Amino acid sequence: MTGLVAIRELVDAGCEVQAYERTDDVIGVWADVYDSVQLLTPREATSFRGYPMPESYPQFPTGEQYRQYIRWFADAAGLRQYISFNTEVVATTPINGGTDGWSVELADGTVEHFDVLVAAHGHLRAARIPEYPGTFTGKQLHTSQYRNQDDFEGERVLVVGSGNSACDMVTDAIASGRSAMMSLRSGTWFVPQSFFGTPRGNLDFLKHVPFGTLDDFNRFLVKATVGVPSSYGFPEPANDDWASTPPTFSTLIPYWAQRGRVRAVPEIARFAGDLVHFTDGSVEKVDTIIWATGYRAPVPFAPEGVVSEIGGFPARIVGGLISADADNFYYSGMCSPRGGAPHNYGLGAQTIAKLVLARAALGERLSETVFAGETPSGRMDWLLPVWIKELEAAEARLDAALADAAQQDAEQELLSA
Repeated sequence: MTGLVAIRELVDAGCEVQAYERTDDVIGVWADVYDSVQLLTPREATSFRGYPMPESYPQFPTGEQYRQYIRWFADAAGLRQYISFNTEVVATTPINGGTDGWSVELADGTVEHFDVLVAAHGHLRAARIPEYPGTFTGKQLHTSQYRNQDDFEGERVLVVGSGNSACDMVTDAIASGRSAMMSLRSGTWFVPQSFFGTPRGNLDFLKHVPFGTLDDFNRFLVKATVGVPSSYGFPEPANDDWASTPPTFSTLIPYWAQRGRVRAVPEIARFAGDLVHFTDGSVEKVDTIIWATGYRAPVPFAPEGVVSEIGGFPARIVGGLISADADNFYYSGMCSPRGGAPHNYGLGAQTIAKLVLARAALGERLSETVFAGETPSGRMDWLLPVWIKELEAAEARLDAALADAAQQDAEQELLSA
């Protein structure tokens, strides 16, 4: 979907666009998700701009409904004509650091030249699995490999992680009659997707709560409805700052914990066959481990030395949109602002289109001019309002730089007259 929104915004901005897709479909990572997946954000927040989901969809659509919606959007917006399907990009080489464009090599050996490169391959492809001493002899797999309850073996399931996918793994394990444990390095807040029977993002009164007090108000609602994690046997978060400690949007864990169907265990210390030793000295026999431990985000088509990483993610500036390594290189969707992904990625794609046009108009590398001094980061997680403010600030700096350039051109013309 990150490619689709980038195509639309760049085409609307007047750019000539050519996109490559290694499969025959437009649904991207949604082709590989587990069977029970549901959207975490309501259909209104997860719709593409100008293309709402059908009213017949539930508030939180299923994975299959969402796949059908993405395909419909690609057709309705006329985006397929810009995409070469079953075409894999194997190498992208910057020419003069990207200032003179990019050489793009395809799997069939074809080489094309482009002025600008936008990487929209996503950040959910390379599983991140931590290493611990010893050997585990049971079954283990990452959430990216999990499909349904048939993937569990035995009766005792250990889910490592506390994010949204970890909650789904625990729920599937419980639904199949198994015993579930969650291994957590630290505590997390489990936050309802809805308050008062309405998805959180659709509550109009929350839009009028001042930004500085919104988190306090949200935390009050969570504590009043779900309770603090210790009340259902889970560790307390280190702090109440949701910006530094992202919450998990699920109340299924508190529900099942209160019924004795899942319990928290600390971080793994080591393995010994089918025994898992934890950092508090406890030991549990485990049949299946599900690693819900996130992803790295390499750029598979970038030759060695082209992209630097910070914490396993490409180095970027300006809300995660501009490469810190090369000129005329942008990332669509290489970030996770909390909220509906298509809507948020669409906002990022709009800013990318403005960045591309401004770079062409100014004729200079943006990271060394308009955004000089910005510190590269591998950051992925933003509170949505904070990320939007970053994009707005970036666009304001672009407008100012373009206005200054126009004034200088006008003064130069006067001098030349």
